[in-house]
Amino acid sequence: MENPILKLEALFTIMEKHLYNFDEANDTQKEFVAGIVQDYLKYLNTQNITVPKRWHSHVVEELHDQVEKMLIKKMYGCLSIEEFRQTIKKKKLTRTRRKAAG
Repeated sequence: MENPILKLEALFTIMEKHLYNFDEANDTQKEFVAGIVQDYLKYLNTQNITVPKRWHSHVVEELHDQVEKMLIKKMYGCLSIEEFRQTIKKKKLTRTRRKAAG
């Protein structure tokens, strides 16, 4: 039996994959979170984990809450996903310039 903590790590990994995908353009944070939740549910399916239909809406709601909390912690100081991505791009550019100069 797989450790439940590893399943949460998978959720975090999926969230980061979406967050650092600069080509992905979601209109709203709600759509962004919904995409992460859908990918996580697909992941659970690949692990032969099925959410019963009567619990599906509750699980999705809980996952939405968890992803939103993780986003807030990950994007600390940024007011939007776009602002976070811009900050990351600037940091990468600065590191690249330092390496080139050094």
